[in-house]
Amino acid sequence: MSTNGVPEVLKSKGVSVETIKALSAFKSEPAWLTEKRLSAWRTFEKTPMPGLRDEAWRYTDISDVRVEDFLPYAPSPDVSEEGDLPDAVQRLIKEGEENSALLVQHNSETTFVRIDEELSRKGVVFTDLHTALREHEDLVRERLFGLVPEDYDKFAALSAAAFSGGSFLYVPRGVDVEVPIQSYRWLDVTGSIMPRTLVVVEEGATLTYIDEYASAGGQEPALSNGAVELFVGQGANVHYVSLQNWERNMLHFNTIRSSAGRDAVINSLVVSLGSELSRTNVEAGLAAPGSDSEMLGLYFADSNQVLDHHTLQDHIAPNAHSDLLYKGALRDESLAVFSGLIRVEPGAQKTDAYQTNRNLILGTDEAMAVSLPNLEIMADDVKCSHGSTTGQVDDVEPFYLMSRGIPRHEAEKLVVFGFFGEVTSRIPLKGLKAKLDKAIEAKIGLGFEERVA
Repeated sequence: MSTNGVPEVLKSKGVSVETIKALSAFKSEPAWLTEKRLSAWRTFEKTPMPGLRDEAWRYTDISDVRVEDFLPYAPSPDVSEEGDLPDAVQRLIKEGEENSALLVQHNSETTFVRIDEELSRKGVVFTDLHTALREHEDLVRERLFGLVPEDYDKFAALSAAAFSGGSFLYVPRGVDVEVPIQSYRWLDVTGSIMPRTLVVVEEGATLTYIDEYASAGGQEPALSNGAVELFVGQGANVHYVSLQNWERNMLHFNTIRSSAGRDAVINSLVVSLGSELSRTNVEAGLAAPGSDSEMLGLYFADSNQVLDHHTLQDHIAPNAHSDLLYKGALRDESLAVFSGLIRVEPGAQKTDAYQTNRNLILGTDEAMAVSLPNLEIMADDVKCSHGSTTGQVDDVEPFYLMSRGIPRHEAEKLVVFGFFGEVTSRIPLKGLKAKLDKAIEAKIGLGFEERVA
């Protein structure tokens, strides 16, 4: 969307009640959504900014994050064809997985949407959130903010109050989406991007959905604050991927929550490579018997990056299964935080849940990994376990490879790829796996070469 007609209040830094009203009016939203936004803004105002004294934030210092420093709305250029997208976005698309539908959010607006005709004929809906509000209001109103409500935390309140752009995906009962659906979030101005993703998959349907976040470089700080809500019906099967590779001027906050119906399967993969500071909450709600969740995570921190992940395997119903594996590599003066909780609610008997976090520290730098796996069991017939390891690269491994004629920096790369292999080997998408391998190699290569030099 061009800058024509954008209210002046949206062109100034900071968010206020006037900003929220202007944004809602600008988008011609229904009255119920305007009130939802204003309610979320009131929640944001009365909720203190989390600090190091708060248990959930005691390792991640965000004391210098000020919402008033960011533009609440970043206009987007008009796009009529995929070839009109920024060159960097087109490269990302070409390097990624083959897709049957594509959505691109450029700054604060969705600028391009494409969906295969066959999917449309089957009743699949994939569009930006505001188009969905106009054309499928009942589907949106019933579920929007249902899993990530305004009172989840302060950043969720801001997201609910000031979101723009976003995506809506609806897969009808029994529809098999064989080729992945993909969205890209691209920021190339100093400001903020606040997308919401709402996915509704009905009974017996299958889907792979990939969310990717990337940006152009910049010196001024920029903010990403999003929310993802995944409603998965009975017997449905969903793969969800979040690939965060922002440039280093970005601050990234995101909450991903899912609800699984009876015998539904949700596989999530959360990859964190970019940003200066990233806080991602990933929560799986096992809401019905037979539901199943596999939660995979991969992160790589260097320089002074802070990558913070909080996870929840919430077993609400009996006879459900979950398995979490998060692995991270660190170097330089970076910090990685993992805090995971398996919670078994009263009555959720026969729960079967596992949680593992492993961290690899490269070299002898000042990198630090904080790993906090937890169990909260309120039923007496369950099988749950959790574990955590943190260690440096064993010198024996690269030495063995070097003894076979492999240069040191290549040997260390192979060690890191082997470490991540336990996660990447579970990714069924060849294009995505190749893209991840390339991104990881680009990130580890320079650091190793600098240490060897």
